[in-house]
Amino acid sequence: MGLTEQLLHPDPRRREGAARRVSAAVWDPGAEGELAGVLVEAACTEPDPGALEAQLGALVAVEAGISDLGLQRLGQLWPAPPVLERLLARSGRLQISAPVTPSGSAALTVVRCLRGVPRSGSRLRTPDGVWVVLERIELYGRAVDRLDAGSTARVLLSGDGAHGLEEWDRLDVDPRAREYVRLLLDPDPRVRSLAAGGAAGRPDAWDADAGRRLCAALARAAVAESDPEALEGELHALLELGHFVSAPALALLRGLERTALPPALRPYLDDLLDERPPGDRIRR
Repeated sequence: MGLTEQLLHPDPRRREGAARRVSAAVWDPGAEGELAGVLVEAACTEPDPGALEAQLGALVAVEAGISDLGLQRLGQLWPAPPVLERLLARSGRLQISAPVTPSGSAALTVVRCLRGVPRSGSRLRTPDGVWVVLERIELYGRAVDRLDAGSTARVLLSGDGAHGLEEWDRLDVDPRAREYVRLLLDPDPRVRSLAAGGAAGRPDAWDADAGRRLCAALARAAVAESDPEALEGELHALLELGHFVSAPALALLRGLERTALPPALRPYLDDLLDERPPGDRIRR
């Protein structure tokens, strides 16, 4: 029986074990999409608390493969456990659906939530690459702290980009981690190198889930990398983000043949494969 079949097995302990197996590996993009679809289906119908906890944890491991429809279905799980709340907040996307009215240093407008569940206080990037903060959400005249996919609300936005917004503009909750994961799959090694540098450039900017996702993508890129400069960038980024490197990412990196690496890159791998638990690593 394959892993996807086990994720939907009648026995909840088999479903839980299969989900934990998903969490224990780094998957290629095709497998991510397939596993994410099955996990969404399983989580949305799961009656067993232990299996549901494992499924939601596994979704973080294949987060890049979750479709917009999958995110919409997950948003209907209520009450949402913290791991799911964070996942949905990270995936938030809003669209301006009315003229924008300046309000002092901020702006008032109406938005529709296209994806995820953005929360008040979220930082969003405008089409011009400028940041705004979702200061307040009003739904039917009442202040709320979140906006579900498909809902429309009146919002107050602050920040440098608030006054440059126009109707139909789309705003994404900090999309940089998703972009770097995508760019690490680019066929051009220069793009992969730049993505690795971007991921490593601000190691304190990532929360734990985004950091682990970036490290998984960097490890996946490194083991398949044929360009020495891009490989150096990927290994360097993994070292800079070392406090996020998970056991599955380390297991993948152990597949790198040390003697096949350029001599200058071998110390990177030696440092990464330090046998101390990832949680004991010292931040650089």
